[in-house]
Amino acid sequence: MTSAVMSSPPPRPSSNDDLVSWVILGVMLTLSIVTHLVTAVLLPDQAAARRKNQRVEMEFYEPPPPPPPKVEEPEPPKPVEPPKEKVKPPPVKVAEVKPPPIDAPPPPNEEPPPNASDKPVPLVVGISMSSTAAGGTFAVGVGNTTYGKADTTPTDPSQVKAYRAPKYVPPGGADTQPDLIGDYKPPYPEEARRNEIEGTVVLRVTIDEEGTVTEVKVLRGLGFGLDEASVVAMKKHRFKPATKDGEKVGTTITFNFSWYLE
Repeated sequence: MTSAVMSSPPPRPSSNDDLVSWVILGVMLTLSIVTHLVTAVLLPDQAAARRKNQRVEMEFYEPPPPPPPKVEEPEPPKPVEPPKEKVKPPPVKVAEVKPPPIDAPPPPNEEPPPNASDKPVPLVVGISMSSTAAGGTFAVGVGNTTYGKADTTPTDPSQVKAYRAPKYVPPGGADTQPDLIGDYKPPYPEEARRNEIEGTVVLRVTIDEEGTVTEVKVLRGLGFGLDEASVVAMKKHRFKPATKDGEKVGTTITFNFSWYLE
């Protein structure tokens, strides 16, 4: 047996319910419109009020006043020096010349000495080279005693030679140079030997007209006692003197003193 169930359609809303819905919808629209109007009107006023209530601080700076102009003070007047009093020089004393007496006799005339000569008197300079002492119990050395040390032993006047200044020519001015005729080999300095120093000491040597070394100067040395030993040894060397126009002369040469370990 079949049973059938029949469903009934939903009930339609009544007209009263529709009216209430429209009323609610109208109220809500009205409130929304009023709210938008209020917001549109009040917000600009509030923003303006806020802008009015904002505090703005401003500071004004005045430029500094210009410096006062410099007033140049006038220079004080220079003190006027009082005029100097002119000092009169002391009076010059003039010697009084007494006139000769009227009755005084004239002065005698002086006669010239006999055998007077018109030739000038010769001027003598220096020391006589032939002076001797006559008489007494002692003899005096003769010669130029002002040149060097005087000889304590009297010299026979016949053996005295006239003083002659040494002749000297500058380096390279002689016709022949000095020639070594006798050398001296000094001992090797101990300091240079310990350090095994070898080489050449360059010397400037002055040799007189007798061939004797009178002056030695080191131009380029080695040290370690070699320079001093070279100077001492050089003064013991003997030379044949240089010549100029056939005469012996003194001159200066450069000498190389070599040192070598054996």
